[in-house]
Amino acid sequence: MLRLVIISLLLATPAHAEPDTGLRLSGDARMGLVWSDRPDWAGQRESGLRMSNRTRLRFEFTGETDGGMRFGAEVELDSDRERPRPRALTIGE
Repeated sequence: MLRLVIISLLLATPAHAEPDTGLRLSGDARMGLVWSDRPDWAGQRESGLRMSNRTRLRFEFTGETDGGMRFGAEVELDSDRERPRPRALTIGE
């Protein structure tokens, strides 16, 4: 629930980002209805129609020092806890 509130606030806040440096936000979401025939691997007890959804939000921070060295970080938030995403940190190019 807290993650949903934070994502909602970030999406509602206008952000200004330069093309080469700064903060970039991207992501996607999907939702729909899925028919399930009680797959054993999912641990479901019944067949039937169920709701399915997924959200992903990606933050990319980049900057450049006065001397020309570039740095940055990348974080991806995924609502699917079974698929963790690595964080990336870059210094120089």
